[in-house]
Amino acid sequence: MKDLNEINTEIIVIKRDINDIKLNHLTHIEKDLKTVKTEVFKFKYIAYGAIVVFVLATDTFKELLRLL
Repeated sequence: MKDLNEINTEIIVIKRDINDIKLNHLTHIEKDLKTVKTEVFKFKYIAYGAIVVFVLATDTFKELLRLL
């Protein structure tokens, strides 16, 4: 019986360790996703800004402004 109790105790400890590892891993994934979302957000607005500057720099846009 003593061996069975030791085995059950080890199983409980292993389950706790696995749970801790999973929670830690999920926390890192969450932080990484926040970073990725921030970078995508920045890239989108830089790209939109570049498109707007390109459109403003074209001659046809200047002609449209003259017509207005």
